Order: sequence, then C-alpha cells, then structure tokens
Amino acid sequence: MNDAECAVNASTTVNGQWSGAVLLGPHFAVLQGHAGATGAHAHYAHQVLLAEAGHWTVENEHGLQRGTRLVLPSFQSHAVRGVPLRGCTVWIEPSHVDLQKLQAQLPSLPCDPQALLPCLSALVARAPLDRRLQAALSALDARLPERIAAPAIAAAAHLSQSQLHRRFQQDLAVSLRGLVLWRRLRQALVQVIEGHSLTRSAHAAGFADLAHFSRSLRRMFGVQAGHLAGLHLQHYRDDGSSPGGGGGSGTCGSARNGASSCPR
Repeated sequence: MNDAECAVNASTTVNGQWSGAVLLGPHFAVLQGHAGATGAHAHYAHQVLLAEAGHWTVENEHGLQRGTRLVLPSFQSHAVRGVPLRGCTVWIEPSHVDLQKLQAQLPSLPCDPQALLPCLSALVARAPLDRRLQAALSALDARLPERIAAPAIAAAAHLSQSQLHRRFQQDLAVSLRGLVLWRRLRQALVQVIEGHSLTRSAHAAGFADLAHFSRSLRRMFGVQAGHLAGLHLQHYRDDGSSPGGGGGSGTCGSARNGASSCPR
C-alpha cells in the first residue's frame, strides 16, 4: 500500500466536524481552523488548500493528489480524503480572480491568515466587470432571497436574455441559475454559522425547504449542515480593522514580525 492509499484509509477516522473561523470577504472566504473530510462535490468557487503541518489528500478525476499547496478549479469534482494538522481552506469566486495567476502564486501564498488575507484582496482586485454585468449582479442581489426571473435581470442590465446568459458564461464562468444557487447557499451558510436553525437558514436564503438546502450543500461542499456547527463567522474588510490570524491550534501559523509575505 502506497502513502496516498494509507492517507485515504486514515482519513476515514478524521472527524467530519468543521471548526474554527470563517473569514468572509466580498468574493472569497477563508476557513481558519479544521476542515473535515468530505464526500465528492463540486462548486462554483476555485478552492485553495494550504497546509503548514501535515498535508492534504484530495481525490478527483485524476486520482489522488497529496500536497501542502493545492488548487481545485471551479466545478472540478473532488473529495477531501485527508486533512493536515494545521491548514487553511480558501474559496475564491472565478469572476474575481485569474486562475493562471492564482496557480502561479500558489507556492508563495502564506498559510498564516493574517498574512494571507491581504494577498487574497490583491488577487481579487481585477479590472471591474462590464457595467451591464454589474447592473445584472446588483439586480440579482437586490432580489435575493426572492425568486430570480431571468427577464427581470436582463431588463435591469439592458440586455436580451440570450445576451445575459452569454455574458454570464463568458465573464463569470457560470450560468445565471448556477450563480443564484451559489449566492443562496452562501446566504444560508452565513445564517447557519451565525447560529440560526437549519430550517430558518434555508428559508431565509430562499430555498424551498430544508431538504433543498441540504441537497445543495452536499452537492457543492460534500458535507451535512450539522458538520458546520463548530464554525463562527468574521467579516473581512480590507481597511485594517478586520481580525487577523489568532493563536491556537486552529490557525495556519503565525505572522512573522507583522510583515506581509504576499507574492509580488
């Protein structure tokens, strides 16, 4: 049995519970803590796995991958089979980061959250989206958690429905329906992490019922909502007032002399 197979077997004993802080930015999120093993899933965001002590083991269409720095592109089906003793998990929306640039900077990304967060802010600081697409996104967000109708979003953006769907696929790498589901799931997860009941969280985000929310969560994150009870939420603002990496075993390390180690 090789090392990767041993890691997969060992991962069956990994606690499925997630714990720690979720640092939520405008277009990214960072889990500073423990991410449990998951079932197979795929989601809109690119996922970055960083480890300081130990390594990650991920299973995807190419087989098993093992390492301390991994990038899982948008909508790539994968399952986390083994987790490090200390590590960070990052999700970044593809509309706000260049995948090639992210992959190129992966070896230089710091694992410590206090140093990592400014780096993520720099990575997502892309050229602004087309104003019509911005109008479409604003209209979408204004209507959530209510039902989203494509004709209304297209009208708000001064686009035909076919143009709207084409712009979403070309510029955001997701369908309108897919982005709506992603935004609903993000809203529901915020509610869950803030301590609201699963049913209330599902309804607050516009899911038809708890079953719909649960299915979407398993499909996009490979976990059950109950596994997230140990998380707490912190909102990240790029103004120096947001919490950085705290101490304790859940962090990804410690910032050194307060210096930024963002790749240039």
